[in-house]
Amino acid sequence: MFERLSGSVWRHHDEAGSTSYLIVGAQRAAMVDCGATGERLMPAIREITPLPVDLLLTHAHPDHYASAAEFERIWLHEADIRALPVLEAAFSALGVPPLERDRLTPFDDGRVFELGGRQLLACALPGHTPGSTVFIDDADGCMFTGDAVGSGDIVLMSVPLASSLSAYRDALRAFLDMTCARAGYIWHAGHVHQAVRPTGEYNPPCRALCGEMAALCDAVLSGSVRGREVEERFAPQGRALRATLGRAGIVYCAEQIC
Repeated sequence: MFERLSGSVWRHHDEAGSTSYLIVGAQRAAMVDCGATGERLMPAIREITPLPVDLLLTHAHPDHYASAAEFERIWLHEADIRALPVLEAAFSALGVPPLERDRLTPFDDGRVFELGGRQLLACALPGHTPGSTVFIDDADGCMFTGDAVGSGDIVLMSVPLASSLSAYRDALRAFLDMTCARAGYIWHAGHVHQAVRPTGEYNPPCRALCGEMAALCDAVLSGSVRGREVEERFAPQGRALRATLGRAGIVYCAEQIC
């Protein structure tokens, strides 16, 4: 079921806990991610709009593209297209069919998607994957962040091809610099239920959390914060480290402390 967030933005949250968004312009629509279950989305989309719909992926993890076969054109950052063979193999246990290569169209940082009366700006925020991207909607004053900064509890970095903590810190700071004029925007994440932390605190992603995430990376790199060992399905040997600082949390591997 799609829930209307504003005059032009709808949200879909599936039974597997993945969240995607439909943004409708005057001439085209864009679906940002399409969930983890593989359910048919197009019938519900057609109740909202008859316009052509492109699929824009925030990153190349299969819990965000399980319904991709319904869309004729799929946009994915070129760095994640190159990463697909590794990521598809690493997450094969999820049972999501591979993306059809002939439907994929690459984009790079700064790409503008014209929808008619509104635009989506692609802003790279690598770390979780090499090509993780935030889509910015200036017309509605919001951002669609996928998993680039997590969804409020932690950002998961203990996955194949995730960057070092120093590279991720630098990407976070570059993103904050680039978006300083958009400080009041709402951030729409890829797993909205995770905004409720295990403590019960409501902690949705936002600009302040992004800054604290960069500070947490610095603290782990300096050794002033040390993570505790946790189970993590897709980490090497199924184990990773979890660290927190303020509202920020990160799950990472020891090899990423560089």
